[in-house]
Amino acid sequence: MVNVIVGCQVCGAETSGGRICGNCTTGLAHTLRHLAARLPDLRIVAAKKATVMAKEQGHGSRTVAPIPLNAGAWQLQQSIEKFSRTLAGVLTLQYGHLPAESLLKAVAQRAPALMQRRDAASIHTLATIAARRLDRQFEPPQSRILIGQCPYCGDDVWSSEDDLAAGWQPCGCGQTVNVNQVQEQRIFKLAISDAQGTAAALSKLLRGCGIEVPSKTISKWKTRRVIKPVGQQNGKPVYLLWDVWRAYTR
Repeated sequence: MVNVIVGCQVCGAETSGGRICGNCTTGLAHTLRHLAARLPDLRIVAAKKATVMAKEQGHGSRTVAPIPLNAGAWQLQQSIEKFSRTLAGVLTLQYGHLPAESLLKAVAQRAPALMQRRDAASIHTLATIAARRLDRQFEPPQSRILIGQCPYCGDDVWSSEDDLAAGWQPCGCGQTVNVNQVQEQRIFKLAISDAQGTAAALSKLLRGCGIEVPSKTISKWKTRRVIKPVGQQNGKPVYLLWDVWRAYTR
């Protein structure tokens, strides 16, 4: 019997018969355990100052749930939790209501099975990007703002004031991204769940995306009937994020 020597789909190293080499398989297991270990800390960061609200569909009823003003941490948390459920699903694990940390640990133990799949390289890449994005939440680049994700590779885009002014910047994957489009996609992901808040809360949320919309400007748009309140919070008008975004980009 002749062993067929092929290249690992992740690093290119020689591997006998498998799609992914042993080192990269071990690396995936380590990355998944790393995500599991740091996810609780990410939740703490994402939960701070949750005053922007979103309507979520659940069990046939509409409920209002909070969206943290640290939208980057919150969106990353959602992404990692969805990733963990997807991996558990492809491995047919009976996870029920287990937290994402438990799922990631269980999936890490089955890394060899994952790395035999046709989409093994994609799984490895997604896990690596998720871990890098998570670490940057705790050690962000100095003087830079997280404006969204690269449309080509999915990694976070951290912009300087010069990048925001220029409107374009390079990503680590080698592509040059349109800053406005990256920001718009991030806002859209929040807006599709009917994200809403007071003028001050939405102004702060947008500022965290590198977009300056003073709360006074939002209030003036209400006076001029450019936007309409959809409710009240502590006696203050509440607006839809998407309405504010459309007014800003009109």
